[in-house]
Amino acid sequence: MKLVEHFERGLDAPVCLTWELTYACNLECAHCLSSSGRRDPRELTTEQCEAVIDELQAMQVFYVNIGGGEPTVRPDFWHLVEYAVAHDVGVKFSTNGVRLTPDRARWLAGTDYVDVQISLDGATPEVNDRVRGEGSYAMAIQALENLAAGFRCQDQRRLHPRKCRPARRPQGARRPLRRHPATDQATPERAWR
Repeated sequence: MKLVEHFERGLDAPVCLTWELTYACNLECAHCLSSSGRRDPRELTTEQCEAVIDELQAMQVFYVNIGGGEPTVRPDFWHLVEYAVAHDVGVKFSTNGVRLTPDRARWLAGTDYVDVQISLDGATPEVNDRVRGEGSYAMAIQALENLAAGFRCQDQRRLHPRKCRPARRPQGARRPLRRHPATDQATPERAWR
């Protein structure tokens, strides 16, 4: 069957889902879309989140885009990212950088199927901090620097996919094959980028 025929039939599952994992946040952004700040007491437990990830895997959802609030303030956030990746569900997440330590950045650099977005709302501290709060620009820049340190780059001033490679991959680790959502054909991970 040709690829176009697969697309004409449609997909069996969504390619991407957005999941607001928590309303908890360390900032009070003027433009917050989810009225974040304090954690909702009805927030899913770790076990409930794992069950959601299991369902996403069974449905063959390609990746989940995690936001919030600030998802990394959840104590189990990194566990849930690891759990999702181990269960063939890719993760993209948005963060203000509060918990993106050098160790976490190195881990992210060596992890397949995880993409990170650092939120900035201005090119200067004056502009950004007016929107996100005092010190948020410096925090985001530090997170970006932590991420840059996890990659070997020809030009440290600008991360570019063709110029950067993960600094380290665990010895013996291989990039696994993933199944294309439309064709169910095994495809090397890099073909998705």
